[in-house]
Amino acid sequence: MKPVVDLWQERRTREGSSDAVYGTLREAILSKALTPGPQLAEEDLARVFGVSRTPIREAILRLETERLVERSSGRRVAVARISPAEILEIYDVRVALDGVAAELATQRATPPDIAQLRWINEKMIASGQAGDYAGVSALSLDFHDWIAKASGNGFLLSQIRVVHDRVRRFERTTLQHPGRLGSAAEEHERLLDAIASGDVDRATSLARAHMLNAKKIRLAMAETPPD
Repeated sequence: MKPVVDLWQERRTREGSSDAVYGTLREAILSKALTPGPQLAEEDLARVFGVSRTPIREAILRLETERLVERSSGRRVAVARISPAEILEIYDVRVALDGVAAELATQRATPPDIAQLRWINEKMIASGQAGDYAGVSALSLDFHDWIAKASGNGFLLSQIRVVHDRVRRFERTTLQHPGRLGSAAEEHERLLDAIASGDVDRATSLARAHMLNAKKIRLAMAETPPD
């Protein structure tokens, strides 16, 4: 539980007890410091965090609502598993949301937005060349997050971030698949060119195609177990 304790130390001094427990457990699940399988007892968590069971119970209820944990019996819970079917459902939603984000961003993105997106894409490529695929995955999500920011639609951004939280839990990134990092970076650049030129139809089509390509890679990876 050491990574969880480290996260707790970062939060406990600046947030209320229940919020801090919730935020710590949530980040531990999203970052895969806590993984599906082992059961977590309220009393054990209370001992780790040095708090009563009440904030633990409140945090677990919030995490259950987000489908990040599931209750087995009594006070024991476990990190929820993500099924292959759920992963594909998430990609279906990403295709739709990213298409809308690109459409709106094409109408509203500023030159600084475009510059920031190109910088993120370059950093993503550099991280891949350095073999840092955790960094690659984070930067890829940042890229799509920034397009949603550039859309100027706060509700859309919030929904895309919900989806991205689910994506963070995937065991592997599609950008680890042979050749995918280079093709994804090129797709990003073509998308940015369409956004910068104000071509709404092309930007929307490219954004959807980009995510459909990622879905195909995910299906291929599902058939190939990790080394």
